Amino acid sequence: MKTEPPGKGKPPRLLILDDEAMTGETIARVAVFDGFDARHITSPMTFFEEATRWHPDILAIDLIMPEMDGVEVMAELARLGCRARLIITSGVGSRVLDAAARSAREHGLDIVGVIAKPFSAAALRELLHQAIESRETADHSPAEGNAPRDVNVQDLEEALTLGQIHLAYQPKVRCRTGTIVGVEALARWQHPRLGFIPPDVFIPLAEAHDLIDRLTLQVTEQALDWLADISSDDTARRVGQHALQETVLSLNVSARSLGNVALFDAILQRCRERDIAPERIVLELTETSAMQDAITSLDTLTRLRLQGFQLSIDDFGTGYSSMVQLVRLPFSEIKVDKRFVMTANDSEESRAVIRSVVELGRSLGLNTTAEGVEDGETLAYLDALKCDLAQGYLISRPLPPDAFLDWFIARESQREERRLVALAGLGLLNTPAEARFDRLTRLARRLFGVSTVLISLLDRDRQWFKSRQGLDITETPRDIAFCHKTLERDGLMVVPDTHTHPLFHDYPGVVGAPFIRFYAGRPLYLPGGEKMGTLCLIDPEPRVFGARDAELLDDLASMVENELALYTGDSHDQRTGLLNRRSFREQAEATCQLFRRLGLPMALVSARLEELPTINKLFGRNTGDRQLQDLAGLMAEVAEDADLTGRYRATEITALLMGADLEKAWQIGERLYQAVVRHNVNQTPDQASLSPSIRVAELSPHEGAFEQRLEDAWQFHSVVEAE
Repeated sequence: MKTEPPGKGKPPRLLILDDEAMTGETIARVAVFDGFDARHITSPMTFFEEATRWHPDILAIDLIMPEMDGVEVMAELARLGCRARLIITSGVGSRVLDAAARSAREHGLDIVGVIAKPFSAAALRELLHQAIESRETADHSPAEGNAPRDVNVQDLEEALTLGQIHLAYQPKVRCRTGTIVGVEALARWQHPRLGFIPPDVFIPLAEAHDLIDRLTLQVTEQALDWLADISSDDTARRVGQHALQETVLSLNVSARSLGNVALFDAILQRCRERDIAPERIVLELTETSAMQDAITSLDTLTRLRLQGFQLSIDDFGTGYSSMVQLVRLPFSEIKVDKRFVMTANDSEESRAVIRSVVELGRSLGLNTTAEGVEDGETLAYLDALKCDLAQGYLISRPLPPDAFLDWFIARESQREERRLVALAGLGLLNTPAEARFDRLTRLARRLFGVSTVLISLLDRDRQWFKSRQGLDITETPRDIAFCHKTLERDGLMVVPDTHTHPLFHDYPGVVGAPFIRFYAGRPLYLPGGEKMGTLCLIDPEPRVFGARDAELLDDLASMVENELALYTGDSHDQRTGLLNRRSFREQAEATCQLFRRLGLPMALVSARLEELPTINKLFGRNTGDRQLQDLAGLMAEVAEDADLTGRYRATEITALLMGADLEKAWQIGERLYQAVVRHNVNQTPDQASLSPSIRVAELSPHEGAFEQRLEDAWQFHSVVEAE
C-alpha cells in the first residue's frame, strides 16, 4: 500500500474514516475549504479499498466504530505497509488517545497527532497543514522509510571495506541560551545500488554478524578527525571565535561492545593522537543495553569514566531498568527519549515523563538532554523544567561534515543580531552610573579582594562598563576584551594566570595597563537567555579560583541579572531617590541569603523622623519632603559603603551593611549623628531642624524572611545619642 506524494499543483489527499456522518463530512468540508481533496468513508472495509486505490497523503481515523475499532484499523494499515500520515480522532480521554498514538508508532505508522472530539476547525486545520509541511520536508530528505530491507551482511562488509559509511552531525544546544555545546555523530549509509540504508537496518545487522566493533571504530575515527579539525586555530579564525574548541562529541555505543576492552583502548589512543581530551567525548548507550549485563557494564563504564570519558544513557524512559542499577552505573548524562519529547505539546503523560526524568537527572547530578525537539513551545517547556540540553530539527537536522561550519557561522550571526537588539532594548548603554549596579561591584571587590570589578555590556564593536571599581576608562574595543571570549560560551571563564594562557598571554591588557594577570568572568543573561555582558574580576596578580569562589561569583552575577530583568521606574522612592520598601526588601533577601551562606555578619543603621507627620501638618508637605531628602543625602554620605540604602518606611531611612558587625554599624551611626548636627547648624531660622532617631542593630544569620529578621533585630537595637 504505497502513498505517492502529491504532484506539483495537485491538492493533497485526505481520506477520512468515521462512522458518524456529520463529523466525517465536517472534517471533509474544512479540508476542502483549505485546498485539500477530501473523501469520507464510514466502513473500514471500504476504507481499506479506497486507501489502496486512491493513495491518500493523510488519513483521519476515528478510534470508536461499530465494525472495527481504530486500533484494529491501524494494525491492518501497518500490515498493508501504509505510508500515509495519520491523524487520530476520538471522544475518548487523552490518555487513551496518547496510548493509541504510541501503538500506531510501534506499528511503524507515521502519526501527525491526535485531536479530541469535539474539536475546532482551527485545531483541525493546524494538524492538516502540519501533516503536509512535514510530508514536504520528508520528500526532500533521505527517504529512510523507503529504504530497502533486503540489504545483507555481504553488502555491509563491502561498505565497511570501501568506506561507504559516512557521518552526519546533529548539534546540541543549551535550552536556556541556545549556545551550541556539542554534536552527536550519526552513521549514514548511502548504498550505490540500494540507496539510503537507515541505521535501524544496518546497525542490527552489524550486531548480529559481529561487525559492530569494526563499524564503531570506523565511526569513531571519522568523528574524531572531524572534531580535531573544527577545534583547530584555523577554524577558530574562520568562524571568529574559539567556542568550538570546547565542543563535546557524542558517539553511540552498542551493548555488544561493552565487553571489548580493546575497542575502548583504541578510542582512547585515537583521542591522544588527535589531541582531544576524553572529557570532550560522550559515549551513549541505550537504557536497555546498559542494563543487560550489570556487572560488565559497571566494570567497563567505571573504567571509561576514570579515563575521562563522559557517559550518557540514551532513550531513557522507554525501558524497564532498575533505578538501583541506574544509580550504580557512573553515567554523566540522561537523554529523554524523543518519543516523549515530540508529543510533549499534546500529551500530559509525555510531559509527566519528561518532568520526572529531568528531576531525576538533577537529583543525581546528571546533565539532561532532550532529543526530538521540533518546535519552540517544546523548547520553552524544557527550559522551564531546567533541562540542560536540547537536540532536534528545531535546532538543526543532521548536517554533513562540510556543511557544519557554514551553518554554525550563519546561526551565530543571527543570534548575535538578536542579542544586540535585546541589549539596545535595555536602554543602559551610555547611561550614568547607578547605585543598584555600583553596590554589587563594590560588594564583589570587597568579597574577592581584587583590584578591579566590572559590569560590562558587550556592544557590536566595544565593551562598555555600566559599573566599574578600580578602573578609570569606560570602554575598550570588543576584539581585545576578555569578556568577549567569555560570551562565546556559557558559564564561568577563569584565567588563573594570563602569562601562561595560550590565548591571552599577549593581549594588550596583559602586556600593558592594567597588566591583567588574573581574570574571572560570568556571562549576564536576560530571562530569554540572551547574554548581555559579564560580571568580571581582574587582578594584577595570579590567583587560585576554587569552587566556593565560583559559586560566589555566580550568586553575585545572578543579583546583577535581577537588576537587569526586574528594574522599573517604580523601584525607587520618588521623594528621596532611594529604593522603596518593596525593592529594598527584594534585594535584601538575595543579599542576605548570600552572606548567610558565607557566614559573614550583617548589620543595620536606621534613621527615623518620628515627627515627620507633625511637620507635614504644621509646615506643609514640601517641608517634610525636604527633611526626608536631606536625611537621605546624609545617610548616603556617611554610609557610602552600605550595600543597600532605602526608604523602608514612610518616616525611616535604612542602610544594610554586609560583612559589618555592630561596632561598624555604631561607627556609621555616630557619623550620621554628627552629620545631622552640622546640617542643623547651617539651617536658617525659618527652616526646621532634623531630629532623627538613629538606631543600629545586628541582623540574625538564621534562616527566615528578611522582614521578620529585621523586626527581630530591632528588638535588640542600640540608640545613637549625643555623648
